[in-house]
Amino acid sequence: MNRVVIIGSGLSGLTSGVLLAEHGWSVTVLEAHALPGGLMQRFRRGPHWFDTGFHFITGGEEGGIFRRMAERLGILAQMRFLPLNPLAQFRMHYADQYFDVPVGLSECEAAWCRRWPEQAAGLSGFFAEIRAVMNASGWLLPNGTAPPATADAGMPMSLEHRSVSTVLASHGIHAEPAACLGALCGIVAMQPEKCGFDLFASFAGTALCGSWRADGGGEAIANPLVERLRALGGRLLLRSAVTRIHWAERTIESVEDVNGVVHPCDLCISTCHPAETLRLTGTAGFRESYAERITTTPDSLSAFLTYTALSRPATELGQTHHLTYLKPCRPEAGQRGAITDGEGELYYIAPSEFENDGERGGAGERAPYLEAMLWLPCSDVAQWSDSRRGDRPEAYEAWKRDLEGQILERITEIHPSLAGTFQRTWSASPLSIAHYTRSRHGAAMGLCHDLGHLGSEPLTRRNRLKNLLLAGQSVGHPGVLGTMIGSFVLCSAILSKDLRAEVAALSGLTVR
Repeated sequence: MNRVVIIGSGLSGLTSGVLLAEHGWSVTVLEAHALPGGLMQRFRRGPHWFDTGFHFITGGEEGGIFRRMAERLGILAQMRFLPLNPLAQFRMHYADQYFDVPVGLSECEAAWCRRWPEQAAGLSGFFAEIRAVMNASGWLLPNGTAPPATADAGMPMSLEHRSVSTVLASHGIHAEPAACLGALCGIVAMQPEKCGFDLFASFAGTALCGSWRADGGGEAIANPLVERLRALGGRLLLRSAVTRIHWAERTIESVEDVNGVVHPCDLCISTCHPAETLRLTGTAGFRESYAERITTTPDSLSAFLTYTALSRPATELGQTHHLTYLKPCRPEAGQRGAITDGEGELYYIAPSEFENDGERGGAGERAPYLEAMLWLPCSDVAQWSDSRRGDRPEAYEAWKRDLEGQILERITEIHPSLAGTFQRTWSASPLSIAHYTRSRHGAAMGLCHDLGHLGSEPLTRRNRLKNLLLAGQSVGHPGVLGTMIGSFVLCSAILSKDLRAEVAALSGLTVR
């Protein structure tokens, strides 16, 4: 029996573990934390359950790619997708106006064209390019459609080195419609000038088709995967941080954990940040050029998350994802500085508005709360990186309180009726993300994916060690959908089996 050790129990590790266990592999997943899931973990404060980093699922529409992959993994029956406002799944707030984004790619195209009819021809051309990228991927296809024989088994990123801004300009799209389309780059923490169009099209295309929440948050995906893995005979070992990968003659022999247990393996899949994998093998485990690239490529942005208990339901937010912009103060000087990459994009929702849905069999009324996420660089918390969770300096706590205030102030500017409803607030910074995921400096999506770094030439999964494979957000598309697709691509290569065709063949799945 082939033995695989998987480092990390996030979405990539659990998905890969299930797929390999299905095919007779002996699977051991090693997790440093006390809970599985990585950014899919949840934590509780009073009556509220908050997500560490998970917010919505793309490709979750009826017959959508995420739903089909969940069916293929045997976890769909345990999931419930929460409803969206079909006329306004996203609301983009800019200046003193807003623009509602409906559910469905064709519906979105029509909405943009109605709002800005003078640019309708260019907008239709832009949406046609989104569809072309989705079709070429071989994954993001309509329900029941077989993948074309010529489609790449993976998800190529910006092979033509085009940015979203470049494609918008090529279609003559400018001013407000360009700003609203460009704002969708915030989903992957980028600005349109640096976001590769192929990456954007994959994310924006599936997001516009439907950006769903799962009842139970990230754990609604992670926990069924854990159950499925164990049912197939796989092992998940918690509090088992890896301390060393042992290898000789370019072949990994075993993986040692913090408890001193040595796990022999025929294959090792590392889903953690590539810099952590480099540390575990030692620099000699990678080609010199590959190691240098890992070391010198900057991280993606991180996020600041704010969770606020409300005195009443936030009905004015509805079953809608809200996007706006905030220029936060830098922690050092308390001044608003230059904004780079996707920094400053603010996303907020009232999760309880999605969850309190009795008509679809929900859990009934839940305590109302608001959740907001602001993209910001890991460097904002670098001065406190040596502090320990639960014992942070007062300067850090003061910075957190100030940023919480800025976020809530911006939200009440847009929704004045929410003033006075905030009862208690908790927040998490890049230091929290680093604690839960062990990513370098707390990066939310691993290494930077923009066109200046990894957008056009992502890291390869293979390296100098013949039986070590890299997985996760740094070597493929980030996000829930991208990470899961990357795991199917990886296991297709390991098993020499077309898992994509199996997923594409699934059909007739109904909304629950």
